[in-house]
Amino acid sequence: MYSMNRTTGIIVSVILMILGLLTFLNPFSLGVGLSYIITIGLGIYGVSGIVTYFRVPREHRNGWTLANGIIISVLAVLMLWTALGNSYGTIQMVSTLAFAIGFMSLLGGIDQIKAFSMLRRYSVPGAGWMLTSGILNLILTAIILINPVLGWFGITMIWGIYLTMSGLVLFAESCSGTRGVAPAV
Repeated sequence: MYSMNRTTGIIVSVILMILGLLTFLNPFSLGVGLSYIITIGLGIYGVSGIVTYFRVPREHRNGWTLANGIIISVLAVLMLWTALGNSYGTIQMVSTLAFAIGFMSLLGGIDQIKAFSMLRRYSVPGAGWMLTSGILNLILTAIILINPVLGWFGITMIWGIYLTMSGLVLFAESCSGTRGVAPAV
């Protein structure tokens, strides 16, 4: 069992590192590929919201779940239709996803700044990191919303760093034979 997990871990880590390094060699192709994967994922998420609404007993249904599922499904279908329908459709899809990520980053930054004020009120040590994270999210929002296409490729480069580092860590973990977890006391 251990050798199978070790082999699988090494294979997955090499795939992660290759994907991460490909991001630096050709960020445009990987960014576009990721945008297609994310758009298809959004469509699946929307359909699952619709299915969930109808599978839940009538007394526990939430209309927002159905509305959210329909809106996300329609948006994903329209984005894919536009991307596959004309030569500039892919750029439109990338821009739409960048705007969505920009607004999620904006909301995350505001939420982190609110959390900082709560943590500060209770004198939690290290609360300043929450404020720093919130400010960085707001800066990221500005960068993405000013130029969504370049912002998307900046995000792609961040994913490249993340994939490469995750692959290295998984490779080290798989070769060492232990998980990077401290034993329970």
